Amino acid sequence: MAQPAGTMHEHWNLVADIGGTNTRLGVISNGQLTDLRKYPTESLPELLDAFHSLRDEIGTDPRAVVAAGAGPVKDGTIRLTNAHLDLSESDIGKATGAQHTFVINDFTAAAWSVAEITGDHVEVLQGAETPPVGTRLVVGPGTGLGVGALLYSQGRYHTASGEGGHVGLSPRHEDEVEVFKAARHIAPECFFDDSLVLEAEMFLSGTGIPILYQAASMAAGQTDAPRRSAKDILQDALAESDPIAVKTAHMFKTHLGAIVGDLAVAYMPTGGVFLVGGVAEKNRWLFKDAFRDAFNAGGRFSDLRRSMNLYVSEQDEFGIVGANNFCKSALAR
Repeated sequence: MAQPAGTMHEHWNLVADIGGTNTRLGVISNGQLTDLRKYPTESLPELLDAFHSLRDEIGTDPRAVVAAGAGPVKDGTIRLTNAHLDLSESDIGKATGAQHTFVINDFTAAAWSVAEITGDHVEVLQGAETPPVGTRLVVGPGTGLGVGALLYSQGRYHTASGEGGHVGLSPRHEDEVEVFKAARHIAPECFFDDSLVLEAEMFLSGTGIPILYQAASMAAGQTDAPRRSAKDILQDALAESDPIAVKTAHMFKTHLGAIVGDLAVAYMPTGGVFLVGGVAEKNRWLFKDAFRDAFNAGGRFSDLRRSMNLYVSEQDEFGIVGANNFCKSALAR
């Protein structure tokens, strides 16, 4: 017998993961993802129309909507830097009729994505097979370099998100000095004053790997260093068919390991350190001995770093998972 619209979703929530190119909308019933839709991220009216049309299809207003995206959040509005538009909680409320609306940064969502993670959804790089309860650190080398923390206090999680990709990166060895000097010609505005210290995201991300490759090429004496995609560079590094690509991949994984280890000492994540994001998902080979050795190389704190639990998250749609976990926590409060 045909069911009237809405009867299967009397109490449902809508979660969104908004990227610069595509937006994913997830339907949540009884805390679980039951449907996932993909739309192109276009103008604000078209984005809100996607929210509204999904609401109309289901036939009832969602109880809550959580939208996650890359950009700063202020006064209930997120500036979606990749999509070049502003999205407010009030806009979402008007489009969906939701009683509760939230806009959150994508790395707030990334941090929340590991709130309920189990051993079935991680690759263990070191430590416990099942992530223990406790503060968790999430680092995401994707298009950029995101960092989020899920702080555990008084029996529940809280998030702290910042701009981890903008911490300082400097040469680890003498032979890297010329690479950093060369990078000044490519991204001078990303250096810290007149030092050799560069914003980490400028090397340690999908956007940064081509810059690192170009700088390594220039340091090796190539005056017309080509601009190549991160995917192509890493494929050549894996195949060992291009020595500059091999050097680029080595610098990427050792510097990333060191930065993640430094952040871990700052946050003390007893619940684990998790890698997420496109570069981590598609290039698991990067996170082997050299990465782990750099993570653990902490001087007097090397033993502490070796005692930490380190994982690659294997959850599909971690942005949707994180928005859902955030939603559950927000409604429980």
